[in-house]
Amino acid sequence: MKSNFTLCNPSVQLPKIKIPLLTLLVFTLSFFYSISVNANDSNNGHYGSSSLSGTESLRTNLYLLNTSNNSTILADGVYTEYNDLYHDSVMLEDAYKFTNINENLGLSRYGSTLAVERRPLIVNSDTLYFRLWKTTQRFYQFEFVPTNLAHPGMDAVLQDSYLGTSQPLSLTGTTKVNFSVNANAASASPNRFRIIYSTNVSSSPLPVTFTALSGSQISNKILINYKVENEINIKTYEVEHSVNGQSFTKLADVAINAGRDVAKSYSYVDETPGSGNNFYRIVSIDKDGSKKYSQIIKVTIGKTGKGVITIYPNPVKGNMINLQFTNELTGDYQVRLINSNGQAVYAGKFTINSSNISQTLLTNQQLQTGIYQLEIIKPNNSVEVKRAIVQQ
Repeated sequence: MKSNFTLCNPSVQLPKIKIPLLTLLVFTLSFFYSISVNANDSNNGHYGSSSLSGTESLRTNLYLLNTSNNSTILADGVYTEYNDLYHDSVMLEDAYKFTNINENLGLSRYGSTLAVERRPLIVNSDTLYFRLWKTTQRFYQFEFVPTNLAHPGMDAVLQDSYLGTSQPLSLTGTTKVNFSVNANAASASPNRFRIIYSTNVSSSPLPVTFTALSGSQISNKILINYKVENEINIKTYEVEHSVNGQSFTKLADVAINAGRDVAKSYSYVDETPGSGNNFYRIVSIDKDGSKKYSQIIKVTIGKTGKGVITIYPNPVKGNMINLQFTNELTGDYQVRLINSNGQAVYAGKFTINSSNISQTLLTNQQLQTGIYQLEIIKPNNSVEVKRAIVQQ
């Protein structure tokens, strides 16, 4: 039996379509990346994320909600990453959204709809614009899963333009928000939802607080350790050195650690300290150029003789007391700070591993003006008492 069906007539000339090479490249990269991150039932909404250090993220899942038993079925999802290496514009680092057969959830930015959006770290405020389409009249559920997004003083809310509500979102744990689409066309508006981040400046703590600063002699070098809390909008740290405790020069820059942990630890090694007294302080440089200085510590090297413990500076201000150990015993120390009424207002213990080291004592409360006795119990159980003068 002979068929008259012809797959292609070679005499028919198909039109030639010219696609710019760069456009084709962008489309291809975005297509394959989007395939790897668009939500589907097989990945349970867990999208791949960048391995860049310091990255923060928000994963948003859209579920079909059965209100009779509260069961859910994953319909779609998007993913947002924040890192200062990313850009505000839509670029190749982002992934375009490709339409699903049923419900679609995307992120709108500069006329584009994205499945994955990468943006700079949130400093003061930011907004995520959701695009939701191909919905039906039924119940849905949003699931918001943040990672490393908990900034001191920052809040996030989900705004619903149809209901006129603002739902607070947790930046430390998962938040689920139920909503519905009904016969009202406004309930199915693609631009119904958005997330707004804002920083409550009035309730935010100081940009950074130095909670500890110490220095110790290791061979012919000096190791500087310091701790900070509430590290907000810090660009870098500078380590400064002085031989007289008054005129300081910059030794080095110390880059901030990735992440937004409440407390962080840093260290720096002075490879070429001078013989005798070496004074150090840390300077925090904010992103707007403002500076904040730590306490000053002193480390004495190149001298031998009787052990000495000194309080520096004395008078003391605030709630930090710096102790300088010179040629002292290494091991465990116990301290008590006693006010003029004989009450112990602070007690603590610490270990020093160098005979020439500085140690910071951080009391739990602001010390009142007056004269205090600092009782120091050494590793050999001998007791030394120092007088500390506290000024406001």
